[in-house]
Amino acid sequence: MTSQTDKAGAILVTGITGLIGAEVANRLVSQGYEVVGMDRIIPPGLPYPVITHELPDGHRWHEVIVRFGISSIVHAGGVSGPMLLRDAPARLCDINLVSLVDLLEAARIHGVGRLVWFSSVMAYGKRADTRPVDEDVPLIPTTVYGATKAAGEALINAYFAEHGVDAVALRVASCYGPGRTTSCLIRTLVQDALANRVTKIRQESGTTRQHIYVDDVVDGICAALFSSSLTQRAYNIGPGVAQSLDEIVGAVKTAVPSASIEVDPDGMAWNTFPLGPLTIDAARRDFGFNPTVSLADGAARVRDSLQRG
Repeated sequence: MTSQTDKAGAILVTGITGLIGAEVANRLVSQGYEVVGMDRIIPPGLPYPVITHELPDGHRWHEVIVRFGISSIVHAGGVSGPMLLRDAPARLCDINLVSLVDLLEAARIHGVGRLVWFSSVMAYGKRADTRPVDEDVPLIPTTVYGATKAAGEALINAYFAEHGVDAVALRVASCYGPGRTTSCLIRTLVQDALANRVTKIRQESGTTRQHIYVDDVVDGICAALFSSSLTQRAYNIGPGVAQSLDEIVGAVKTAVPSASIEVDPDGMAWNTFPLGPLTIDAARRDFGFNPTVSLADGAARVRDSLQRG
């Protein structure tokens, strides 16, 4: 099987009400591709058809692939972080993992081209140090969410090796930007600054922060979707460096000068990882991934979005 390299056939994008799915669909439409969206609900006014899908309904994959002549897929739907469904781990596995099994099987049966799926930095689990982490580091997740990502990657490897299904997993760090609804340090800093509030943040040793703006992530997704030179089945997608809390706050201050923090053991703890920065050398080599949006520019875009309401 080969990746889609022209505009023949439709591209299925799932999770189009989420941060990444929405931006991927918008980017592809703007470039002239035929897009079909999927999500639990149908937002009004979109310039492409949207099919409702309550994961993990396996029959729905076959229906949409046949009906619309789907040639490639970006599967951004599912549970998007370890802060969600913490009290329902079996349901989390159904949504993230069973739905992927069904999708891989549908892709195999119908001969779909490239399938891009989202793993996570959380698949790595906890490390004893904060040295840079490349894709060869073993995946030892310490959350059920991270386990669904590590297991999904194993399935992608096996479906490719045994059945030729051309799927690839992107291990994404902390993606932020307008439209993110789950816990987000940069959005919280901007919101609090606009309201003249101090942001309380928990600071833990042995952890890193790795924020990447959604436009950079979408650049990587589209490049991976159309690349003919993938040499592996999983790639890190992140800023390529660890970002200190002072650096992040300083960047937000350029967008909203009143930004201020207080280190508090009961403060916000999400968006930190007990491992070093994800290296992005492989993504840079195989599909030219190169994040360009600075923390300051990203914070300014979040500010503008919040002010527009």
